[in-house]
Amino acid sequence: MFYLPTSIILVGYSIITLVYIISNWKEKVEKGLVANEIAVGLLFLITGALFPFMYQFHSPLIPLETLNFLWLSTSIIFLIEMGIWFITLIYNTIISKRDPKIMAERDYSKYCEEFNRNWTDDLKSEYGRKVLHLFTCSIIFIFWSLGTILDNFGILNKFNLDNYSFSYWLTIIIGFGFIFMFQIGDLERLTKFYMLPNWARKGYLSMRQEELETFLASTPLVLSFVPFIFAPFPIFAAVALITTGADAMACVIGKKYGKHALRKDSKKTIEGFIAGGISTFLIVIIIMNLYYTWMPVSIVKIFLMALTATIIFLLIDMFAKFISDNILNPILTGFGMWLIYLL
Repeated sequence: MFYLPTSIILVGYSIITLVYIISNWKEKVEKGLVANEIAVGLLFLITGALFPFMYQFHSPLIPLETLNFLWLSTSIIFLIEMGIWFITLIYNTIISKRDPKIMAERDYSKYCEEFNRNWTDDLKSEYGRKVLHLFTCSIIFIFWSLGTILDNFGILNKFNLDNYSFSYWLTIIIGFGFIFMFQIGDLERLTKFYMLPNWARKGYLSMRQEELETFLASTPLVLSFVPFIFAPFPIFAAVALITTGADAMACVIGKKYGKHALRKDSKKTIEGFIAGGISTFLIVIIIMNLYYTWMPVSIVKIFLMALTATIIFLLIDMFAKFISDNILNPILTGFGMWLIYLL
């Protein structure tokens, strides 16, 4: 039962997110944000339901004692994080309500006006946003490599662990820790901006204009990786790198070299579209060969997985409107590759 605190936190985020959406339903419908935000709420719910099975799915022989340690340590870390956030938000609420000047300075409408005045949609700004997404992805590869090294030296075996359980334990702690921080920050930003600490208000200056009235893209991006914790590691790795790396390549090439609009109602370009498709195909080929030991399949199947992921990526880039590609790309490309693998 040591998994319960983490599952409850995740389900709690789901409930609070959905309540927020329902409370602002009319506004969300008018701005076309409903589908995307409901997807975020449901992803929190699904993640909460799946959490109790994540550490042992690929490690069925892991002793219950070890499994309890992984659950307990994870829950303690997240409860501490929630406690720190609670104290921070209460403190900022007190100092804001005591001083009308501070409260006036922390008005979100004024913050948005200043944000829009200083907003620049250039390549330099885009680099910063994509680096954050790539950092999220790099955690998966860093912890997997660390787990592989420790496993090969027989160190993990001494603690009744293996590469999957150890690597995913670290990945989940960091990944979930980030989305807990982002989502509580977003909910306060959108409802009670005065509760946020100064460092959080400054951090939001790096978001996109279209994120001013909704959640940051980083939260659904990480949540969308969760189902693939149950897939072989190469699929999980490919999903993460497609969503961050291929998307970043499409964006950077599109902004730097793009001259032909993909659609009349979109800022995306044909050049970026092609770059994203090629990147997706190459990522799958490279990842499946690099981590072949963990999912040995034929060259034909690898090619079919790469082709499937590429076609799905391009279709999403071309037609997705109401749900973020940070949700659709990992989920659809991931399940597409997983289906090919299982056939």
